[in-house]
Amino acid sequence: MAKAKVKTASSDDAPNKKSKLWLIVLLSVLVTAGAAAGAYYFLLADDAPSEEVTEQAPPPPPPTPVFVELKPFTVNLGDNSGRMLYVGISLRVESAEAQTHMLEHMPEVRNRILLVLTSQDSKELATLEGKRQLADTISQAFDQPFEGAGQPITVSDVLFTDFIVQ
Repeated sequence: MAKAKVKTASSDDAPNKKSKLWLIVLLSVLVTAGAAAGAYYFLLADDAPSEEVTEQAPPPPPPTPVFVELKPFTVNLGDNSGRMLYVGISLRVESAEAQTHMLEHMPEVRNRILLVLTSQDSKELATLEGKRQLADTISQAFDQPFEGAGQPITVSDVLFTDFIVQ
């Protein structure tokens, strides 16, 4: 009698089961990775700025102030009290060109300030408001252009570095 080969389920199906198992594991890894990527996109990507919002550049730094420091003035005050004023002044101007222009015209700068200082009253200069008014008056003295110059120099601030009324 001839022996018939009997196939057992365990002998031929073993490689087939292993390949199915790897396929299931691979598919589950891909599904999990896809789910994680989708969750990241929907949950965490909303925190990032959208394309519609444009990034604003930080504001430029303010320009460096330009000062013209003057030698101190000693003047008799104009109130006939015999009192004197000793004052140191620095002027804030808008640019380095204005500073250069002012330094070139220094005798006229000092003359304008001297005329303002000699017309002051000692009682007014003793108050804070009087000092502020003096600063405004000195600033306004530069509203007119210098002799031979085209435009006036803008003095944005008058700063007192010394101030003695005696």
